[in-house]
Amino acid sequence: MAQRSAADRSPHAGADYYGDATLVVRGVEVPVRLELRGYPEPTDGVYRWVGRIEANDALTEILGDEQRTACVVRAGADARPAVVGDRDLWDRYRIMGKSTPPYPLP
Repeated sequence: MAQRSAADRSPHAGADYYGDATLVVRGVEVPVRLELRGYPEPTDGVYRWVGRIEANDALTEILGDEQRTACVVRAGADARPAVVGDRDLWDRYRIMGKSTPPYPLP
């Protein structure tokens, strides 16, 4: 059996993007760390990307328990519109977008 490296065992190993980004929510820039994965939707051909934003007090202060809030995600030089969704038990918010993602495709 092949030995797996520590990177292979990382919970982020399957992510297309894991790292720092900036969210612009209600005109406020919030630095965040997020994990994103993307896929082309077979029914309509649109590229969709989804993920989670790590717990972030500044973001929680802005959003509270709101279920869906429009934002802009900037990861590196690219910025894309997205929606911040519900918060999970670990205070991580869901994030989703469609079309070209805010990160380079693998």
